[in-house]
Amino acid sequence: MKYVSTDGWRGYYEPINAVCGANDTGTYEDSPCHSDDCFEELSRAKKILKKNNIKFISHWGQTSNVFCLHRYLLTNPEDKEEALKLLKPLISETRLLYLCK
Repeated sequence: MKYVSTDGWRGYYEPINAVCGANDTGTYEDSPCHSDDCFEELSRAKKILKKNNIKFISHWGQTSNVFCLHRYLLTNPEDKEEALKLLKPLISETRLLYLCK
């Protein structure tokens, strides 16, 4: 895990082998990062990884916001750079998905 600082006193831990993530604020009507959207966008990333024979696992992590959590896809360290290249175009087509460096 590595610590990602969001400001002077807040941050979160991100898995070292994470290639992408998406925020999830639940299934409430007013959730800005609705679970359904989060899972749909991660599903699109999973399809790309599967198509290119890159193995992955799903993982979740806490944020500094008690109403939100991070959902991640993790790969083997030797596959991380290739996965990041493959997923980069998807970021402009999604709202919640982000790359992990």
